[in-house]
Amino acid sequence: MTTRQTKRRKHVSILGKYMGWIAVRAAILIALFIGSQVVYQYGGFEILGDPSTQTTVHIVVQNVIFSLAVWFFLSFAKKIIIPATLLTVSPALGKIVRDPSAARRTNNSINQYLTYFIYIIVIGALIFIWTYQFIGTWVADLLGSGLVIMLTFILGLFSSSVLGNILGYTILSGTHEFKVGDRVQIGDTHGDIIDIGFFFIHIRTIRDEIISIPNLTVMNREIHNYSSLREVALNVQVTLGYDVDKDYAQETLIEAAKKTSGILSVPNKAPFVLLRELGAYSITYDLNAYTNEPNRLAQIKSELISNMLIDLKKAGIVIATPTLIAIKGEGKELPHAIAKYMDSRKTN
Repeated sequence: MTTRQTKRRKHVSILGKYMGWIAVRAAILIALFIGSQVVYQYGGFEILGDPSTQTTVHIVVQNVIFSLAVWFFLSFAKKIIIPATLLTVSPALGKIVRDPSAARRTNNSINQYLTYFIYIIVIGALIFIWTYQFIGTWVADLLGSGLVIMLTFILGLFSSSVLGNILGYTILSGTHEFKVGDRVQIGDTHGDIIDIGFFFIHIRTIRDEIISIPNLTVMNREIHNYSSLREVALNVQVTLGYDVDKDYAQETLIEAAKKTSGILSVPNKAPFVLLRELGAYSITYDLNAYTNEPNRLAQIKSELISNMLIDLKKAGIVIATPTLIAIKGEGKELPHAIAKYMDSRKTN
């Protein structure tokens, strides 16, 4: 079962669990409203006195029913809306926050913010319901228009990425997974964080470019925070022919790594080589090394590649490029320098 299917089933289970609860309360509210209207229209309030008194009582009854509807919305939000929202953001949160305790704190913060937002809506609705008859018709019309505009804005906000980016800012700020100044890699973007805003995270790349990434995008991508690690691993792959002695090639690559500034040579973090793949005409060597300077990772890797090329050339080892492999496979005459090297290897 895929993650999407699992999440959909959880959403359905949340809704199905409270389906009866929703139906009963909605039916009661509708019945109360319709009943009050019918009783008022057919003179059921005549026993209360003159028409003015009847109208006042009818208005109070309506306000009570509307207040019960607001209470129903509050309960509905706590039981369904907030849990469903937490369930929706949990996959993205799991990509960012790997510490269980930090994930729990972040979930609690999101739950708290959403609860505050719901209470603000509820208080505003109750004030509007009970003051409608006392603030004048023109003010009520103004508030009514404003309410429609506000609801339209809120619905548009929920259906766009604006709310997602703000929610992403809340999650990223609460998790403390990275901070301004950290060297990170988000997707294909590699650089230093210079600002964490409500909508974007701004990164300065090693080319001194400023890139803005939406918070919602950050939450949906893998984040590598190199500054949070004491040592950062880097690797470079190179293909060499079968005619090259394996031990000699590994020793040459390791020596090239040791010459690179910023590469660690301590016993537990010394450079090492892995054999990754046996090709038709070449072997893939994977040079791995560690550095404790994550902010210089790109420069260190560049210097490492440069040292590898220099040392391989000094050692007489030719990198097996696709062109060289094709020449070997077809048995054609190699360029003079390569042919000389191959002849010397055959003589030895």
